[in-house]
Amino acid sequence: MKAFFATAYGGPTVMRFGELPEPALGPGQVVVAVRAASVNPVDVKVREGQARLLSGRTFPKVLGTDFSGTVAASGAGASGPAVGAAVIGTSRIMFGAPGSHAERVAVPARRVFAMPPGISFEAAAALPVAALTALSGLRGCGDLQGKSLLVTGATGGVGHFAVQIARSRGARVTAVCSARNHARALALGADDALDYRHEDFTRGKRRWDAILDAHGHLPYPDAARALADGGVLATTLPGPRIVLRALWRRIAGGPRIAFANLRDRPEDYAELTRVLALGQASAVVARVCPLERAAEAFAALEAGGTVGKVVVRIA
Repeated sequence: MKAFFATAYGGPTVMRFGELPEPALGPGQVVVAVRAASVNPVDVKVREGQARLLSGRTFPKVLGTDFSGTVAASGAGASGPAVGAAVIGTSRIMFGAPGSHAERVAVPARRVFAMPPGISFEAAAALPVAALTALSGLRGCGDLQGKSLLVTGATGGVGHFAVQIARSRGARVTAVCSARNHARALALGADDALDYRHEDFTRGKRRWDAILDAHGHLPYPDAARALADGGVLATTLPGPRIVLRALWRRIAGGPRIAFANLRDRPEDYAELTRVLALGQASAVVARVCPLERAAEAFAALEAGGTVGKVVVRIA
């Protein structure tokens, strides 16, 4: 089968497009004929070796964390969507699983769910990692009705879903993004937008009830200055230091810390499908690259500033 993969840990030069063996179908697994897959920051982290203790040293390593496609085969004991069904799902490449930037991928059946109706395979592939992470982060922020929420990286993969869903839940949303993306942020549902290059929201007089750090690089002391009493910071990159700080805050009080992580339980996919059906959110696909040019998709993601998601078309 054709695939896009890393030959070693490193930068963009270690990535290749070529032929790899067909995936082996194990008990409780399904093989998905991949139609599209998005590119996520976790794919870059794995390629660079930032998680090598978890992702292992076996190469070639197919990249790609989420996907859309159709079930091509079902292993013994596998349950869920039948062969031929259109599905979306994730593969845990952080933990050594094969990625989705390939014509076919074998994944546990429990990580495959019916594709939301009425959308393209490209839009569907943009959903699992980014949209479910946004839902997780907003869940950590609590009831947002009538509350103020600031979203960093507001027009990126996670951020553009967070802005839309938070607005539908009654939040007053402030988007933090580059000035050239302000119009897009307002169109997504933000009430106002700040240019991170020229406005330091952590030093001003405004305070927000919650901050969803979709960019993942906001230091807690800076966030705490911008939070109202009883506020909460939800971060997509919970390193060891902020995890310890979160535990301490539970004891000492002060602004609370929540973690916006990918959670893909059946109820999470059900909530995502409902959100889409109600028109409360939709995927913005900034660019679609064919599999043989997946390097361009990675380059676009790593350059930053992309509105929405970058997707690789497989079939």
